[in-house]
Amino acid sequence: SHLLKYRILRGEARELPRFLCLVLRKMADMERAVRAFEDSDEEDEEVQEQFRRVTTSSRIEVTDEGGLAVTYTSEKGQKETVVARIDIGDKEAGKLPFKKKMRVAFIALFACLGSTLFGLDIGYIGPIIESVSFKKDIAHIDAHEKINSAVEGLIVSLFSIGAIITSSPFVSSYFLDVWGRKSSIMAGTCVFLVGSLIQGTAWSTTQLLIGRFVAGMSIGLLSSVIVLYQSELAPASMRGALSTLYQLGITFGILIAAYIDQVIVDRDEGWRIVMAIICLPALLLLLGMMALPRSPRWLVQVGRRKEALKVLLKIRSEKEAVQEELEIFTENERANLEGEPAWSELLHGRVLRLLVLGVALQLLQQLVGMNAFMYFGPKIFEAIGFSKNVFTTINNFVNFLATFPAVLLADVAGRRSLMLWSSIGMTIACALMGTAGLLYVKKEVVDGVATFKVDNSNAGWVIAISAFFFVFNFAYGYGPIVWVYCAEIFPMKYRARCVGVCTMANWVGNFVIAQFTPMLLSSIQFNTFYVFGFFCLLSVFLSNWLPETKGVPLELIQQLFDRKHGFRRTAGKLVLQPIDSDSESSSSNE
Repeated sequence: SHLLKYRILRGEARELPRFLCLVLRKMADMERAVRAFEDSDEEDEEVQEQFRRVTTSSRIEVTDEGGLAVTYTSEKGQKETVVARIDIGDKEAGKLPFKKKMRVAFIALFACLGSTLFGLDIGYIGPIIESVSFKKDIAHIDAHEKINSAVEGLIVSLFSIGAIITSSPFVSSYFLDVWGRKSSIMAGTCVFLVGSLIQGTAWSTTQLLIGRFVAGMSIGLLSSVIVLYQSELAPASMRGALSTLYQLGITFGILIAAYIDQVIVDRDEGWRIVMAIICLPALLLLLGMMALPRSPRWLVQVGRRKEALKVLLKIRSEKEAVQEELEIFTENERANLEGEPAWSELLHGRVLRLLVLGVALQLLQQLVGMNAFMYFGPKIFEAIGFSKNVFTTINNFVNFLATFPAVLLADVAGRRSLMLWSSIGMTIACALMGTAGLLYVKKEVVDGVATFKVDNSNAGWVIAISAFFFVFNFAYGYGPIVWVYCAEIFPMKYRARCVGVCTMANWVGNFVIAQFTPMLLSSIQFNTFYVFGFFCLLSVFLSNWLPETKGVPLELIQQLFDRKHGFRRTAGKLVLQPIDSDSESSSSNE
């Protein structure tokens, strides 16, 4: 009804700013409605009983080591004392029950619908641009004509620009810190639906480009928050597996989009049907997120300790919940003693070093060339004598299936090992492709169009197998694990801002690869893969340096960097601040 009110359906793009302002107001109303829904939500009896008993009987004490401990009455009526961990070697207070493992795994799996939207948006656009109905409806040209290359470039690049804007720390940190992780996911989903509606109802290039920009804005926000939400809810023993689900969602979305395009896009107005279909997971995510918990770390950060403990009791054993809430509270209190975070603090000390590390990881994730394979792989394969459709199908399956080892091994083999072997494999693949291309692939110009010709059929197979080997190695290592590291390594005080900077760096790298890969392929041909191989080699050295974070609580990860070169001078002893005795009881019952 609002689309009609603002005449969007009739293609009057000048009405879009007013419409988007309305959407922002509706989103604010939605956030308040979700808060009311949460306040009225009935908890299960077990959690309610645990919550009442712990909050009414708990007492915080300072240990001899300078840490904090909570004494409370257990279910059996006995006094239990849980100590906040101050060293990486300290053990967790309890064991996570299978039922709660499944609950937190479901939450993380459902949240990765947000990254599936990311994958769908990446995967669907290529075939749509080439479809007959799209050319007729949007470009107003015949089937045999080509869409203007500048317009085609804008369709791709405006999406990235929109993502860069909302993933920038000035925008994303506002949503993450003020709205919270959960509401940010819902806001991003709403913007995705708006962008899809604008695109799906477009009758002009201008409206489609605006829709692509709005859709990019949604993905920029979602890519900043999804993996952070998964990481902050996950127990340390499962954090790697549950965070890698983010990348699995992206690869699944790309795979599904390719299948939908093959089945539907060639029908009359099939591209509009595709736009409608990809709205379905967005609607499911928007409605489902209302029933999912907020991040306990964000809740403590904004002074809602009661709610944080209640969330943790749902997804941890009782002892684990009490211990983890105390550790989160301690880190937050330490941060509060240092004052409100200033943007200038991101440019000094340890935070700057961590930020440089996170940005380097995200840029390398793009500069190793994975998206060059995704965007230009079909053209390369067609040029060396293979079917581009066969390449796309196999590539999408390899990318999706090879992400499962990351999910299964991130908390077993560890993040660092997966990153290291992934980087080595990608380096070998790029070296093989570059060498085979340099020796056996020649550039030819036919009717003014540059093409590649393979002199040796075996060389063609070497290039094909190397390309899939590259995708395989990226999918189990550098693809998912970079996001895991970037969600883990920052202190809670700066986490939202730093994750925003890192995500923006990823999108900037994505944009650079999309713009410069065609130029490199045109000027230096298959030597381009030596350039990617150089960045893969840099990734080998960086992966070898990284600390292993598996099984380490988020609040203690900074200790891992204390012994690393470049961070030793910023090392600080993690002694928990004692709490004024007058505020002990009130703090424990907040």
